[in-house]
Amino acid sequence: MSYRIESIELYVREMPPDRMVFGIGKADQTGKAKSPKSRRPRAILLTRLVLQSEDVGMVTGCSGDRPSFGWLDKRPDKAPEEKLSLLLNLVEEARKIYLECGRQFDSPFALWLEAEQKVKAKASELGAEELMGSYASALFERAVIDAFCIAENTSFYSAFRKNLFGIVPGEVHPQLTGFDITSVVPDVPGSSFAIRHTVGLSDPITEKDWPEDKRINDGEPETLEAYIERDGLQYLKIKISGNPDADLSRLGKIWNQCLVGRNDPKVTLDGNEAYTDIAAFASFVERFEKDLPGLFDHTLFIEQPLTRALTLDPTTIPHVRRISRKKALVIDEADGTTDAFRRAFAIGYSGCSHKNCKGVFKSLLNYALCHHFEDATGREAFLSAEDLSNMPMIPLHQDFEVVGALGLLHCERNGHHYAFGLSHLTREEKLAVMREHPETYHTKDNEVFLSIREGQLSYNSTAAGFGSGAKPRWDALTGFQEWREREGA
Repeated sequence: MSYRIESIELYVREMPPDRMVFGIGKADQTGKAKSPKSRRPRAILLTRLVLQSEDVGMVTGCSGDRPSFGWLDKRPDKAPEEKLSLLLNLVEEARKIYLECGRQFDSPFALWLEAEQKVKAKASELGAEELMGSYASALFERAVIDAFCIAENTSFYSAFRKNLFGIVPGEVHPQLTGFDITSVVPDVPGSSFAIRHTVGLSDPITEKDWPEDKRINDGEPETLEAYIERDGLQYLKIKISGNPDADLSRLGKIWNQCLVGRNDPKVTLDGNEAYTDIAAFASFVERFEKDLPGLFDHTLFIEQPLTRALTLDPTTIPHVRRISRKKALVIDEADGTTDAFRRAFAIGYSGCSHKNCKGVFKSLLNYALCHHFEDATGREAFLSAEDLSNMPMIPLHQDFEVVGALGLLHCERNGHHYAFGLSHLTREEKLAVMREHPETYHTKDNEVFLSIREGQLSYNSTAAGFGSGAKPRWDALTGFQEWREREGA
């Protein structure tokens, strides 16, 4: 069957101020989190794509993501305003590329393969980071997937299970030539996920850490201790700063005051490229194992400890392989190209983060690589579900669709900690979300929140489309160009 993209429109959902300050990545010399003010604007980019199908006619798909330019591009010589403008320019260029490549296509995978390469070339031409190119392409890739699934009257999982997307793994990874991707799809999609609660560098740990004059008093937990108690959390994702003394002190406090005595807690660490020296990171791991053996044993993996350039540097092989024998290592920001995971695995890394903002087909192919690597080498290979930025409704729901289809059991999923429920949505949108996913949300004090019970959240969708049966109220959003002009971006 032949398809055609008729139009793509860009919108912005303007977000209220965060209820909590979030500290990510590196710390200052005292070990405190650096200011997060320049990470991203208070906004979610949304796309509305109209697809023409030979059999069905016109259908509409959508996608969305926060424009997290500070995570996508960490180059210190570029100002935040320059990074945001570069990202938005690249998004506009990617829109044009998808319109051009989408004039006629036979499968979403074939369209993505062509468009992705052109977006990456445009990113290079504009001087953007590779990860930013992935983001720009993935924003429209998801809208295509949504519209395609609606046109085919299928869920995302079913389309993956039957390979309706037309995925040909060997066209991206030569070692997967002839690989049948449907052979590794779980028999049923996951519908219950353990929430891996992110602990930012600025987050107060215990109730005693949080004086009355700093409290929000909005009825939601404000400390890690309170969140663990209320939501029954078993999984945590703890940010580290690159300052070993400060990090180990904070990790010890979390372990001793919040986790000791709980039933088999699980932890991951996230460096967000904090370490610029492989030997320094190796020393941290050695100290971590020696000083906090209990927490070390309950740590599943360490995510992106090194800068993205250093991560894929072959000279780090001896260190990385020695460290990975103690603790599995995962790449995230270094995953800027379709071949990044296989390069990292060759160096000694075990895992790669799944994030929709880096590309859905990329994750599905990385999932196939995991099976290939384990069969070929006997080494562990896995994907982890990450992304603090996912918010209801479109970004969060679409990510749950992929996490479920990949059979991942736990996921970083507490962007809601820094916002107040679904206060960013209109009343009509909240009602639509509640109707579509009553198991995922609950109402409290006239606001809608995610329903996390005993550390688990349920999400189940068999409806046609890519997790977006409830569409945004487009008339309640801001036009992309209008928002850019107002923001001076």
